[in-house]
Amino acid sequence: MESSEGERRAPRSPWLRSRGIIAGPPAGEKVKVSLTLDRDLVEEIRETFGGQALSTMVNDLLRGAMIQQRVAELADQMIEESGPPTQEDIDQVWTEWLAE
Repeated sequence: MESSEGERRAPRSPWLRSRGIIAGPPAGEKVKVSLTLDRDLVEEIRETFGGQALSTMVNDLLRGAMIQQRVAELADQMIEESGPPTQEDIDQVWTEWLAE
């Protein structure tokens, strides 16, 4: 994630940061909602991540899902405009991504 000055910042969530996932910018205003989750899932999350607030984790995961959706839409648009990538293009992207 980059700041307005162009420097790289760490994501807010320690859980996402520990997995190398870059989350989007923190949202300003919060809205309280009610969620119904599977009990065994919530218990496993609490056992695994202990001190991490569940609402923060859910917020960061939903933000990440929205980023993935936007990237997928952009990729679809690019394929529609320019055609699908060649295998050479895909190999080059993987090489550059893994080099970082």
